[in-house]
Amino acid sequence: MKNVSNCIVAFKGLSDDKHSFRFEIGDSFFKLFEGSEIEHGSLSAEVLLDKQSACMQITVTINGTVDIACDRCLDNLILTVSTNGELAVRFGKSDNSNPDDDLIVLDPSEGEIDLSQYIYDSINVALPLQRIHTEGQCNPEMTEKLQHFMVN
Repeated sequence: MKNVSNCIVAFKGLSDDKHSFRFEIGDSFFKLFEGSEIEHGSLSAEVLLDKQSACMQITVTINGTVDIACDRCLDNLILTVSTNGELAVRFGKSDNSNPDDDLIVLDPSEGEIDLSQYIYDSINVALPLQRIHTEGQCNPEMTEKLQHFMVN
């Protein structure tokens, strides 16, 4: 994955307090992830960073829409995404002995954190397992072909 500069939170030099950031997530964001099922989307990620001397608490709220293929007819399907999550960040040396998806250990010399992978993963996890149009909205040609195969 390439560096996604618009999803980087630079925290070095910020006071120990709460800080807000907003990232716009669009088509170019999804192109950076090889093999992504999502090619088009329009979302915003609201990030609240609670910085303290030895740690940070990051709350991410994502809202918007993505355009993905319907599992039934393969036509485009626009789905609404609304999700939030929290990350804990502590400063120190990582020993990787207890991997935790909700805890990030950063070297004290670090001055920024790239949230692009976390945002991408959060969007994908928020999608329903079955991605299909509501009844009667699938491509009628494809529906007819499927009906033909199911009968035979």
